[in-house]
Amino acid sequence: MTLEKQFTLEAAEKPKANNATHLRRRKFIAAVDRQFVAVPGGTSSVLSGTSNWVWQSDKGDWYITPLYGRASLELAPGLNSIKCSGSGDVVTNLEKLKTLSSEGEMDAALDAAADKIRNRICKNKTRSISGPQKRLRIAVVAE
Repeated sequence: MTLEKQFTLEAAEKPKANNATHLRRRKFIAAVDRQFVAVPGGTSSVLSGTSNWVWQSDKGDWYITPLYGRASLELAPGLNSIKCSGSGDVVTNLEKLKTLSSEGEMDAALDAAADKIRNRICKNKTRSISGPQKRLRIAVVAE
């Protein structure tokens, strides 16, 4: 048997550079997937005991606070949590987050979170590097 009969073959090359937006989407979708644990023998999902996105308030309300890395996503101006009516609604809303992300609807929130993380990292590097460099320059000039 020839390969042409078994597969649809095409001369295509994998892109060398990945788009940052697509990488963020895949990372976020993988993080949403980690919030679920599949029920053996069933098609439904239950919440993982290790979920750090989902929490229950003192009043018994369920909330989802989606994260990108360790930064919470700002879903609307000043709002970063999704209120759910129960644990079943949590699963539904996590699936909605996954769908919206794959469709590109979460790109603005993901970009803002990535910028916040990037700014925090650059700020920390600048703070730790600038002190010793200034002292070094002063020592060299004084000699």
